[in-house]
Amino acid sequence: MLQTYPQVLLISGSTRNVGKTTLSCRLIKRFADQQIIAVKVSPHWHPQPDDTKEVYRDDDLLIIRENNPSRNKDSARMLRCGARQVFYVQNRSEERLPEVLQMIFDMAGEQYPYIIESAALGKYIQPAAHFHITRPQQKGDKQRPNDVPTDHVLHFDGEAFDFDINRISCENGLWMVKEKA
Repeated sequence: MLQTYPQVLLISGSTRNVGKTTLSCRLIKRFADQQIIAVKVSPHWHPQPDDTKEVYRDDDLLIIRENNPSRNKDSARMLRCGARQVFYVQNRSEERLPEVLQMIFDMAGEQYPYIIESAALGKYIQPAAHFHITRPQQKGDKQRPNDVPTDHVLHFDGEAFDFDINRISCENGLWMVKEKA
């Protein structure tokens, strides 16, 4: 049985540029008064700018606290949208994701609502809800299999989702998704 985290909303996608950060940013803006903590997890290792605020690093893991909203990165977009704090994680070992989550809770506080973009974290935790986003396949897409339990599959056409995000609410740091009316 997976541990339940009602303060975590998990977002994953079938490929790159599918709308994960677009959904995250729309929710961060909508619930900015709730002091959202946003986390972007990547299994890919990329060089980081010299002024990066690393909060943890080892051979398989890098955790960065985003502190520059003017960057052209998804984590900076989240910060610009009103997130209280944003963490960017580069992780070569998905089995360490529960440890990563606890490290971020220790740094930022468990009492806040979290929006986490991660394809693999759902294998290890039970979030309040897991949204998996798809879009029409484009040339060059590398489709990722969705082998993680998902609560809602959303389709994104580049502008709109086929899901009414007004069904999502956040009260006292806890996420809820209302059933269709």
